[in-house]
Amino acid sequence: MKTLFVRSARLACAVLVLAGASVANAQWSAFGTVSSVYSHDGYYFVVIDIANNPCGSPGKFWWPATGDTDAKDMYAMALTALAADKTIAVVFNENAPNCSINGALATHMVITR
Repeated sequence: MKTLFVRSARLACAVLVLAGASVANAQWSAFGTVSSVYSHDGYYFVVIDIANNPCGSPGKFWWPATGDTDAKDMYAMALTALAADKTIAVVFNENAPNCSINGALATHMVITR
């Protein structure tokens, strides 16, 4: 029971830190289930069943496969969420979404339940 409480507290702290780390004009997407994860031309893409992507393809987010220190971690998280049927949310800049192949650049990701 104590271990569950400690894990829950750590998760809550991690979510708060990530939420506070987002830059001005950036926001968490709605939560959604991952429907696909793929790599194309040096980019990782994750498609989520949410509708608040400003780039033309609902729930499609991307990040560069190289040059981003979190790229492999985010790709692993997206694959884990897909395989485990977990929900995720990402942070993107709605005012300057940096669109590529109809997906918005994501800078942070969180897996829930």
